[in-house]
Amino acid sequence: MASPMIVDLPDTKTSQVAKTLVMLRREGHVGSNARVLTLVVSTLPGHEEAAVEAAQAAAREHPCRVIVVVREGADRPTGLSGEVRVGGDAGASEVIILRTSGELNEPDESLISALLLPDDPVVSWWPSGVPEDVSSTPLGVISQRRITDAAAEPDPLDALNRLAASWRPGDTDLSWTRLTLWRTQLTSILDQYGTRGLRDITVHGALTSTSTVLLAAWLQLQLPTVPVRLAAAEGEAPVQGVRLARRGGDV
Repeated sequence: MASPMIVDLPDTKTSQVAKTLVMLRREGHVGSNARVLTLVVSTLPGHEEAAVEAAQAAAREHPCRVIVVVREGADRPTGLSGEVRVGGDAGASEVIILRTSGELNEPDESLISALLLPDDPVVSWWPSGVPEDVSSTPLGVISQRRITDAAAEPDPLDALNRLAASWRPGDTDLSWTRLTLWRTQLTSILDQYGTRGLRDITVHGALTSTSTVLLAAWLQLQLPTVPVRLAAAEGEAPVQGVRLARRGGDV
């Protein structure tokens, strides 16, 4: 793999970051493949490289411009430093890292507008440090899709409850998307056996797991007349199993 080109821009402005991107494109360092969206990542110090790696993997299937805003603290002096990565480890995307502090700590449209791809949707992702009301944040307001991960928060269930209380169309938590295969399997089983004779359902897993709680809640919503219970189970996976108690034999 070719080495990436990394341009550091200490004590800068977003207009200078945008000019640097234009310069790199003219010099042939940035590919010409079409982008389908702008992915804005709002995270905390120490979490940015993991977020960049995940964004690059996603960009290989859905080419996008990745803007990572590292919020270094509102209590620090106001400042902005930038880093532009193209080629090499940038994969199918351009990666822009902005480190903000002070009055610029919370990303908004004025901070990133010069870096957004024109006419393309904006998707925002908070891999750490989920705000109180995602859709009402300055970044959430300009985004068509807002992605969070309650499971990564210090108190996952509290974070999930906060997200539920302020949910708006376009809000998505990764705790739910991790259940896709479970929901597919369970739907297939219920299609095969039906619900007649179904006495109750037990979801086995970590009781502090947002995915375990969401799976039980989904089953209860889909089958309101069938009792759904949670049962603690050890193991690395959040959800260890689901038992459907039936008169004709458990599944």
